[in-house]
Amino acid sequence: MIADHALRTRCVIVDDGTAPKYLGNLTRGRTGVVVDGALKEHRDNLLDSDLKGAPVLELTAAPVTVETLRKVGSFIRENGLQTVAGLGGGSVLDAVKLAALFTADPSLAVFAERHAKRSGLLVLPPITDPKERPKTILMPSTVGTGAEVSAVACLDTAVGRRLIASRNLAGDVAVLDAGHLATLPRHLVFEGLLEAFLRVAGTMVGSRHSIFDDDGYSLIQRIVRLGQRLTLHDAPELRLTAARLSMETHTGWSLMGRNPYGAKHWYLANELAYVSGVRKMTATACVIGPIWEEIENGTAAWGDSQRLQQLWSVVTQEVPDLDPSPALGVNQLMWRWGIAGLETISEETLVRTMDATLRNWGAALPMLRGISAAQIQHVLTAAAGGNHVLSGLNGRSANGKGEEVNT
Repeated sequence: MIADHALRTRCVIVDDGTAPKYLGNLTRGRTGVVVDGALKEHRDNLLDSDLKGAPVLELTAAPVTVETLRKVGSFIRENGLQTVAGLGGGSVLDAVKLAALFTADPSLAVFAERHAKRSGLLVLPPITDPKERPKTILMPSTVGTGAEVSAVACLDTAVGRRLIASRNLAGDVAVLDAGHLATLPRHLVFEGLLEAFLRVAGTMVGSRHSIFDDDGYSLIQRIVRLGQRLTLHDAPELRLTAARLSMETHTGWSLMGRNPYGAKHWYLANELAYVSGVRKMTATACVIGPIWEEIENGTAAWGDSQRLQQLWSVVTQEVPDLDPSPALGVNQLMWRWGIAGLETISEETLVRTMDATLRNWGAALPMLRGISAAQIQHVLTAAAGGNHVLSGLNGRSANGKGEEVNT
């Protein structure tokens, strides 16, 4: 195994509300700002300091679409931007990352459009001239995604939500400022912690033993410990720590040497979120318990039961009164953190989610290889409360016999 850890993003952590004073030293040439339209105070602070007079584009905090990229791309070209500063949640930062890349090399947008139907994951070819890409300075106002440092971004297309990967998507500079996190609703702070926790835990459970396991366990303990502190007391420095830990799930050593497709829950949650129109972590809260129950019961295609139990023992060291069963315990942890899934899931939603999951991530694709339609149906039915009758794919049952399966 070769552990190549080349961190491309420069990470800057500043005192509460002081990011605007540092940006002038981080930009290159003509600079523009793309910001979540709800963050007017933060936008004004940027424009009152080093970015005074910079052109501004406001976006809504919504999933990134092709139309979103056209809007940001036009903003970059029309203003001749050499640096784009993005401020907002994961969707705003993803929009900046993708638009900057596609503006520098329009052939990548054509590539993505042509290959979107083949898989839920699109790995872009190398950019023709990396120097043509505008410099990106990414300032998150949420925690969990780590979009400011990750080399992936989500894009909603006509055929579904796609995960786009490219080493050129990672931000050039990530700026963490506790002031930008101050307006984030408290329940979304906990959702972000859960996202960071499961990014590490899910990948470790879906991978073999690694010399970096201790790094993973350490990061998991720190995330859970922080969650416990936040249930008692909310403070700017704790939110900043949450953002830093989220970023560390991408930049640290915890996920080195892992199966890149180890976190199986992500693919199912991605499709459930897209079909139902809810946040990713709301969908995740529905499926993680049933998936971990399957792993506990020995369904190796979802993950390794021994590694799951070992990982959960690390969690219960921090929170001893959680159930020793990972499936039950993770539901208890989410309840304590105020995270809930969908109240109801319709049969139509279940069938569409199962169909999309298999089409985009299953069959011969490596993400969910070895997981059958029946296994996906079982998890979704458990997430829905176990009282649905599903007709399966294209009017056929998931067992392929054409009759309905009473679950």
